Amino acid sequence: MALKYQKHSQRLFIGIYVACLLSVIVLLSACSGSSVPRPDGYFRIDAYPDVWRTDTLGGILLQVNDSSCSIVPHDAAEGSVWRNIVYPRYRATIYLSYIPATDRDELASLLAENRDLVYRQSVGTSSVTAVEYEDVRRPLYAILYRLSAGSATPLQFVATDSARFLLRGALYYDVSPLRYDSVEPTLEYLEADIARMIESITPVK
Repeated sequence: MALKYQKHSQRLFIGIYVACLLSVIVLLSACSGSSVPRPDGYFRIDAYPDVWRTDTLGGILLQVNDSSCSIVPHDAAEGSVWRNIVYPRYRATIYLSYIPATDRDELASLLAENRDLVYRQSVGTSSVTAVEYEDVRRPLYAILYRLSAGSATPLQFVATDSARFLLRGALYYDVSPLRYDSVEPTLEYLEADIARMIESITPVK
């Protein structure tokens, strides 16, 4: 009986030894694997409902998304009207500047100044794309600029009736430094809002 018990104990010891050895090998092989970096994660940001209202800005009417933003009046030079459209959830603001023009020469100068400003604020001229709007019946002519990812203001636009006014808009985020991958989801919403805002511009008769 003693011999059988001794053989059974030896088998049990060998089994435990082999199991521990295999566990150590598995752990060592797992630790030697290369780590894989994970991309940064961001909270999902849902779009606000489309609830639009008409606002007066100088000599024009335009629509703003009333459910997603608060409108903050801003002091401006005589004749001009500034308005800040604030999106608190997106930590973003669209700065609007309405500037009346006395003649076509002044308007041409304002348009050239705006174009220079857009390209100065972009990382490179090749990274600026422009979408044009035109409605000769109102009349209304506008350009929406999409700037490079490294720009502090990724969306800008200018609109005019080619005679009496110029409306300039620029989107800024309350984030420093601006990381394009973190704001990209809200850019889609804001660009859609800006496009509708542009299309709704109507000069006051």
